[in-house]
Formats: sequence, structure tokens, C-alpha cells
Amino acid sequence: MFRQPVRTNNDLEGWHCRLNAKANHGRLNLYKLIQLLHKEATLVTINVRLLSDGRTLRLQRKKYTHMHSRLMQYWDEYSACTRSARRLLHACARLCKKM
Repeated sequence: MFRQPVRTNNDLEGWHCRLNAKANHGRLNLYKLIQLLHKEATLVTINVRLLSDGRTLRLQRKKYTHMHSRLMQYWDEYSACTRSARRLLHACARLCKKM
């Protein structure tokens, strides 16, 4: 997931956890489960449309937004040959240690 803003499946895991909680952790009867899944399908369609239109953004904590921008800055410097591989790794290690 090199140079991608979303590198994990945490968004999916969060959605799954919320859905599981709404479903009372598997204790719904079939008809209630079908209703719940239908509501979720409707919400997913709406969210996809909003994301593709640029009307909503992915929520991310400020410290991780900062960390990501610094990582991209280090990689850009490395790509431009103004930062060595050794300096890149040291900078990334220092940045991640702060988190």
C-alpha cells in the first residue's frame, strides 16, 4: 500500500464491529437480520455516493494525519535523492516512536 492514504482495513473492521453490535452479536432472528442488512445496504450506497462526490471525508485523528504527512514528506525527499535510505529509516523510526 505504498503511498496510499489508507493502508489498513480498520475502516472495515469498525463497520463490522458496529454492525455486530446492532445485530445484538448474532442473536437476531432471520427477519430482523434481513431488515438490518437492508438498512446497511442503503447507508453504504449513500456513503459511497457522498465519498465519490467529495462531500464527506474519511475521519482521521489529527496526530495520524500529521504523521502521514511527515511520512510522505520523507518519501518525497528520498525520491528526490535529498535524503538517503539510512536517514529515511531513522526519520520514520523516530516518527513512529513518538506515537
